Amino acid sequence: MLYQVFLGQPMYDEYLYNCSGTSPYTTRKFAVGAIYFGIGVISQFVYILVLATLYRIKSLFNLPCYKIMFFLGIADILCLTFCCVVFGLWHMSCLYVLLLAFDRVCELIAPIKCAFLFKGSYLKMLLSLPYFYFIYFTFFTKPTFFQPSISAFLLNPNSEITKNYPASYYTVEAYVFNNFFVMIFIGFSYCIICGKLFSQSWKSTVKQTSALVKRVTYQCLTVCTCHFIGCFLYVYIQYFPMPDFLNYVCHFAWIGNHSLPPFVYLLFNPSLRSEVLSLFFPKKFREISDLGTVNSLVVRPITVSAY
Repeated sequence: MLYQVFLGQPMYDEYLYNCSGTSPYTTRKFAVGAIYFGIGVISQFVYILVLATLYRIKSLFNLPCYKIMFFLGIADILCLTFCCVVFGLWHMSCLYVLLLAFDRVCELIAPIKCAFLFKGSYLKMLLSLPYFYFIYFTFFTKPTFFQPSISAFLLNPNSEITKNYPASYYTVEAYVFNNFFVMIFIGFSYCIICGKLFSQSWKSTVKQTSALVKRVTYQCLTVCTCHFIGCFLYVYIQYFPMPDFLNYVCHFAWIGNHSLPPFVYLLFNPSLRSEVLSLFFPKKFREISDLGTVNSLVVRPITVSAY
């Protein structure tokens, strides 16, 4: 654990992380690596554009949910870049996702009573909580290691010696709790949100209801399905072997949880999409791209980062 460095203790545990007899070589998987790398580079480029645009549009950035999205984006970008080194970034992004879900639930269920939570010092306190979460998991829990043989992160380094140790040696209860709690909390939040929106949709016109239901449904299916798969499989894979195909699905789900949000933001926010397009295209082309979306109902997305 990293905190041992500050106590003058050796960080490397020769017993738990003994790699004697393990070959440093493994089968090259160039195609898989190229896909991982390509998705990461493209999504980070889009993410940076989205965050820069979001920060520039003060009418959006001043809203609590968009501030949470902004800080979630920073965590996602760092997670895609450094997660193999700094494990706590994943949990930091998880907590931002929970805050985002909490914000949406409060705004739908009790907007007046809960308004104080997302203003001034209360909002600053909420936005700072994930940093403490990050510090705990980074310095006080066992790290994960990227396993080239299965293209996934594992708590057990699976050397010729350590793969015979009991799984309990590498169990991080906080890691398991985080993944399952995020799945349950997000699922429960989406049930509340969808139920509330469906009940409100009966008061809208048929056209508005159809657009609203489609937006919420597609968003939930895309983000929540990817998140659930990533969270569940990354807990399962720590203790049980899986076919190579599911190993790839597991890691693709993890990448998707951090790379999908900018595309979801652009898909469900016409104003944000128009501003991003303005960086590359003349105004007349933006007007054409936004045709049919100006008068549509805008749904602010709840997006998830999963490990």
